[in-house]
Amino acid sequence: MGSGITPGLQEYLTAIYKLQKTKKSVRVKELAEELGVTLPSVTDALKKLSRDGLINYRRYDEVTLTDEGKRAASLISDKEEIFYDFLRNVLGIEEDMAREEACWIEHGVSWESTERLRIFIEFLKENIVDVDSKFRNFINNRRGTKVL
Repeated sequence: MGSGITPGLQEYLTAIYKLQKTKKSVRVKELAEELGVTLPSVTDALKKLSRDGLINYRRYDEVTLTDEGKRAASLISDKEEIFYDFLRNVLGIEEDMAREEACWIEHGVSWESTERLRIFIEFLKENIVDVDSKFRNFINNRRGTKVL
């Protein structure tokens, strides 16, 4: 991915990717609703993504990802899922918070570090039986509060 793809533009890219998985076509209005932003904001972002060769966009037409855009959005989504898995299923963070924080973390962490985290999660799950429940119990005992 090019260095000009800001976290904000990454959000648009992944939103298009997710919407395309559930619908055949994606329109500007649907993107605005999905992201909770204005139509002009969507249009500006789509123009930038189009200039970067990540989407196909023409005014009043549907928005589609290019092959490069699909690859980039897939990588971003994969990174986000790794952080979500760690936050939710290892640390026991509440689902909505884990989703939101995984999105934020993904933007600031390299793919190499993300891959190491994925491998670490696999290591924990393969080498410590019920690591998630054991960790939640550990937290509950330490804090005296209930997690998950």
